[in-house]
Amino acid sequence: MQTLELTTTQRHGFGEKKGMNTPNAFFHAKFAGQTEQYGAAFLELREDLALGKTKICPISINLDFFASILSDPGIGLSVVYFEPDMQFYFNSPFQPMYRPVSPEKLQNLYRGFLIKCAEQCQSEVNILNLFHEFRQEKVARQVTNRAKSVLAADQSFFSPTSAYQRERGPELHERLMRNLCETMLERREGGCLTVTQAYQIFCRLSEQRQLGPLKRSMFKAVMRDCVMEVHGLGLRRDVPDEVTRKQQEAWKGLQIVAREVLAG
Repeated sequence: MQTLELTTTQRHGFGEKKGMNTPNAFFHAKFAGQTEQYGAAFLELREDLALGKTKICPISINLDFFASILSDPGIGLSVVYFEPDMQFYFNSPFQPMYRPVSPEKLQNLYRGFLIKCAEQCQSEVNILNLFHEFRQEKVARQVTNRAKSVLAADQSFFSPTSAYQRERGPELHERLMRNLCETMLERREGGCLTVTQAYQIFCRLSEQRQLGPLKRSMFKAVMRDCVMEVHGLGLRRDVPDEVTRKQQEAWKGLQIVAREVLAG
């Protein structure tokens, strides 16, 4: 007699040694949260044989489930698909920020899960599909393609105010500007900070942090908003230069502090 099952536990009770004899039970033990959210890992075919024996064969995979386990705190890995860049990023406990990762590397991770499952299944499980069919490139690509929606992250994930940070992301320049506004600038009567002075300070800080250059026009646009948000001061275009007396762009009532940081 043959029956199809999506269950993750067996008749003799989950948690005992015999309860780990199916692929679904194996993945449920490691990824219980994902199983609860997306369902069992496989559609399993159970065939009752003579002498009370049973043969179990996983015949179809749950793409949503396998896409979800590519990112799991339990294995020390966080993966997101950043939609604005159409790029996967990963972070591990040994790295301070997210880094790009290729779909091919995530596919290798998926294949590794299947091998571990096949190794630990008992003799009543037919592991052919685990070892061969489900590890084929076309199936692995289906998993990472599904992960683009399951692990999707929007623009806010790497925003300048987000707790998450990626390597060499364009938002790092804005994070630096916000830090400059909050910790190195202060309102002071009689103070004046020109766009040129602010840009020179920013370039020095950016060089110290190896962030790379940023066009002055882009700097001015973002810095103008940061200063308004942090200090409530607008950018003026009628501030005379002390030497040439020509009008220049500056923030009146704003002054640089903590100059020792720039000397480092």
